Amino acid sequence: MKLLNTLFFTLLSISIFATEYSISLAVNGFGGQITYLTKVEGDLSILTDTLTADRYGLFKTTLSDENETGFYKFIFPQLNNAEVPFIFNKENVAISTEAINPNAYIQVMLSKENDLYYQFLNKNAVFENQVQLLEMIYDNYLGDDFRSQAESEYLRLIQQYSSDIAKLHEKGSNTYAWKVIKSSVSPVPPMLLSQSEKNLFLKSHYFDDVDFSDTTLINSEVFTSAAIHYLSIYTQQIQQANKNTIFMSAVDTILNKASINETTYEFIVNYLLGGFESMGASEIVSYISQQYLAEHSCSTNETTTLQRKVLSNTELAVGKQAPLDILKSMNYKKDIDFSSENVALIFWATWCTHCVETIPQIVDHYASLNNPKYKLVTMALDTTTNDWEKFIDAHPNFNKTKNLIDTNGWDGELAESYYIYATPTIYMLQAGKIVAKPIEFDEFKKTLKRLKWE
Repeated sequence: MKLLNTLFFTLLSISIFATEYSISLAVNGFGGQITYLTKVEGDLSILTDTLTADRYGLFKTTLSDENETGFYKFIFPQLNNAEVPFIFNKENVAISTEAINPNAYIQVMLSKENDLYYQFLNKNAVFENQVQLLEMIYDNYLGDDFRSQAESEYLRLIQQYSSDIAKLHEKGSNTYAWKVIKSSVSPVPPMLLSQSEKNLFLKSHYFDDVDFSDTTLINSEVFTSAAIHYLSIYTQQIQQANKNTIFMSAVDTILNKASINETTYEFIVNYLLGGFESMGASEIVSYISQQYLAEHSCSTNETTTLQRKVLSNTELAVGKQAPLDILKSMNYKKDIDFSSENVALIFWATWCTHCVETIPQIVDHYASLNNPKYKLVTMALDTTTNDWEKFIDAHPNFNKTKNLIDTNGWDGELAESYYIYATPTIYMLQAGKIVAKPIEFDEFKKTLKRLKWE
């Protein structure tokens, strides 16, 4: 009982008496406008609040000890989603900028963390621009004098850059900003190299300073930015060899570096899968999934979202047979023969914003066809029938499709059998075999034409 009392007061003190920190952004000439405050996780910006500026353009809010240390962003929908990122690490933050280009005119008024970070961004940008100019001279201008001058200037630049980074370390060695800076420092060859030579250097040394063991960096763009930049090094080889083989080689290096920490490794695997899925690079997606499975045994019971994703990409890849028995058991009217007909099977939910935009488009398109050569089956994963029935009733063309619901949702046998990790998920079946897994509506329509199902 004493332990329970102690736990209760500990939780109470954390939730009620947590220290609050003021967060403010002044945008000149932006009175009365709104901004979205988001939390950063790699390439994702997760909405935490919507703020409205006062008449002078000042946005104000608070964060507390309960908020995770890491990057947050102010995002401006009325300015083409322009962003102002900032670090929160248990201190007050005050930043100012201009509405004309918020990201280009940032001034840190209050915050040691952000002052260090933006100093680094400025120094790094200047250094990279100067190096690019010298590399252009080195690659394109003949003559020993030009090259000798370029090499001397390059050595001076990297010495100055190293000195600048060392000073930032001295100022903030114990800060979150330094963790980010250390893992974001540009990999620098010791001498000027041709582009092909530099690429070889970067392939071997790009991740030398990236600390994959530090899971707090998941709350930043450090890991995802490093991964995407490393992949870009390989793009110049695509004309020389199979692009899938080239990218798989890069993936091997990234996953090997990230494997130092399980949390980071899973984060990187998830990011790479999402990126290559969006590109339609199914062979690479399958390869990454197989690499993950080689290191992790995935049970079909109580699988994580990532495990479902990799199993979907392997066990239910294009060309594999779909699990039909559970569909047949739900098809109580026996009006669809899943074993012989063409079927577009869509998993969705009314609480999924993307679903409520995309599914009616697919349903309307199906209804517009005079003689569709497939059956459209929508499978809702809502946990109650109320919202589902209202949505179906509000869109009359659902009357032309077969609409099912499994109120067990994500935990149901259906979702588990099809390894559903996101909605909407589309399986296109031909005599029970998976022939396509389009993601977006436009891709769905192109697939229909390719399969001659229209």
